[in-house]
Amino acid sequence: MAQRRLGFVDQFRGFATIFMIETHVLNALLFASLKSQQAFKFVDFVNGLVAPSFLFVAGFSFTLALNRKGDAYRKFSPELFRHLRRLLFIWVAGYFLHVPFFSLRKSLYGTSPEGVLAFTAVDILQCIAVTLFILHILRVIIKDDRKFNLFVFVLFIFFVFAAPIAGSVDVSRTLPLFLAQYFNRLHGSLFPLFPWASFLIGGTIASQFVASRTDAAGTGKIDRSASTRILWIGVATTLVGLIFSIVEKELFTEPHFADYSPSWFLLRFGLLLLILYGLTVYEEAKGTDSSAIKLFGKESFFIYVFHLIIVYGSSVTFPSLINLIGPHLGYAGCVGVFILLAVAMYIAARIWSNLKRNHYEMSRRVQYLFVTIVLYFFISRPY
Repeated sequence: MAQRRLGFVDQFRGFATIFMIETHVLNALLFASLKSQQAFKFVDFVNGLVAPSFLFVAGFSFTLALNRKGDAYRKFSPELFRHLRRLLFIWVAGYFLHVPFFSLRKSLYGTSPEGVLAFTAVDILQCIAVTLFILHILRVIIKDDRKFNLFVFVLFIFFVFAAPIAGSVDVSRTLPLFLAQYFNRLHGSLFPLFPWASFLIGGTIASQFVASRTDAAGTGKIDRSASTRILWIGVATTLVGLIFSIVEKELFTEPHFADYSPSWFLLRFGLLLLILYGLTVYEEAKGTDSSAIKLFGKESFFIYVFHLIIVYGSSVTFPSLINLIGPHLGYAGCVGVFILLAVAMYIAARIWSNLKRNHYEMSRRVQYLFVTIVLYFFISRPY
């Protein structure tokens, strides 16, 4: 019998997708003067959980995929290669969204130093793709489940506690800028592996004990004992993060330390576990196989790319919201734009989801045709 999707995972990713749209609308269109007020700082902290949520759920889904695929993901099988090709596509898409010009020739010969930094900067798509690629390769190399789980935990600790060091060292002096961008934010990366990969690997660890207590093939829901365990670990991790943050403020004053400190990570990771617990409880009580939130979760990549172009534009000449409106709205105006954009994304995602479900081969041809057309014009266009 085919395994059911775990509803709380789609709920988690769906809420993250919706708040992602709200975050980008607010950052692009809210008055600059309002961003210095205390109210925005609270909103910004909540919105700051969006990216960790995506990474956490990606890691959570990794373990579920391993359990579902069995030996296919424990060796270099055709199925694993298909998945690695998808990760490669996500990785390339992350860079393509930041290509300086919609022309290969102009991008190669007409890009300013600032444009090079913006293009090579690591965004969340690259972070997800590279971290998952590393985990997949490790799963093939380390055959024993217990050794693999132990190694993943060590990797988790490494990315958390080595982050302050990685964040303070300019590795571009010894490594090409393209690779150096994966270590820290010194040259414009938004989501370098340190410490952001920790959220994904942490999701993998959380999923390891959840999956063994989940009747995925039957109810698609988590066992009560597992959800309770998530609750208490989440509470403890959040409290430790808060305590460490107070201590760190007294001991460390280096620039950028707050962006890489263990307390910064632990506080947010603990909150993610608490959110996960809340969603498991909700899914057990009222979850359904079909809902608007879950649709946002299932089509998160499609919505991410689509809404990003609408809000911020792309190398293709396109009337984006940041150009049409700019940072000239209050909170009410931003909420209005967010609602309209969210509804538009829901409609687009519904159409795309129905096409994939009812006409899968046609949807694949549409994908290939779209990518082919984009690449053709990108490669063939002169200056």
